Amino acid sequence: MKTGRIGLMLILIFVSLAIVRCGEDDTPITLVSVKGKVTFTNAAGTAANAGGAIVYLENVTAATSVSTVANVTGDYTFENLEAGSYNLTAEYNTDNKNASGRFNGLTFKSFAPEPVVVAAMDVVKDLTLTSAGQTGLEVVAANYAWNPAATPNPTYSNTGALVYDAVHSTLNFEFPYRNWPSDFTGSFQQLSKVLINFDPANLGTSTFDIEVDVASINTRAPGGRDNRLTVVDNPLFSPASMFTELGCTMGTFGITANATPTDASPQLMTTNTKRYARFVSTSVVKLGDGYVAKGNVTFLGITKATDIWFKGVPPWTDLSNNRRYSGFEGRFIMNAKADYGVISSNITDAPVKIQFGIVLYKQL
Repeated sequence: MKTGRIGLMLILIFVSLAIVRCGEDDTPITLVSVKGKVTFTNAAGTAANAGGAIVYLENVTAATSVSTVANVTGDYTFENLEAGSYNLTAEYNTDNKNASGRFNGLTFKSFAPEPVVVAAMDVVKDLTLTSAGQTGLEVVAANYAWNPAATPNPTYSNTGALVYDAVHSTLNFEFPYRNWPSDFTGSFQQLSKVLINFDPANLGTSTFDIEVDVASINTRAPGGRDNRLTVVDNPLFSPASMFTELGCTMGTFGITANATPTDASPQLMTTNTKRYARFVSTSVVKLGDGYVAKGNVTFLGITKATDIWFKGVPPWTDLSNNRRYSGFEGRFIMNAKADYGVISSNITDAPVKIQFGIVLYKQL
């Protein structure tokens, strides 16, 4: 009797296990991948790999999101994805910093999410990022230049709708000193022309004509690397400025005075094409979340085609002085030796990065 009960219990257990096992779904979950390449249109108008782009994959079905970083060739991969509906977007910064604030390159983004349906097979989806430009900018018109007819010294004229703020604008440069890891930095303190007509809604009519007085170089070494002027010069670095000593940088650039300047006998620096460096734009187009001004840089009497990346500074009002400010910040790379013949053991063949900030205002 007892043995029969045990046998019955074993039968019931086996039946229960069979029922449970038959109720399970033994079909394996299919896990697939989504991969592709991220590209953007560069300043030359050609497709370029967006190495370092951040690629986002949103699972619309599960309301979750993951991200990955594209490799140096712009390729990305998401592995082990379950079936469902997804959205792909990407963002690429030319400095791979993906940061805001000071000018840190330009950022390209997806125009809209790219829908992806994941089923039983791997998916290949390439992404092309767009140049959206900026929003919130206003028309900018500035006309600042030397007035050589003024006496006793030349002065500046500021006749544009916006006033160029020479005190707060910057034009800095840096390069690896003698190819060492540390950067050598300096600035040019005086622009001799700022002629700007910028309309974000009509870039075809936008123009930039900027000229810098190379004699205004400042590396914090007057009389060594930099020039020294007489204390009576006002304004500084005008075409009539008198120099008491020339720094070695002027010799590197091949710029001289009419005679050897001294404290007792200051001299006028020769006014020639080498003293003034100039950029004149030929076109302005959107690039990433900013713009590129294509044109020509003339430096040491040599003219080379150059692209200048920049962003506009959204206008804002300073109630302390009742001024409405606007402006630009950007940069470009100059190959001083290869393009302009600068022969210096300090620069060697290193590229020189020029970074600028142009401050403009309107008195309210």
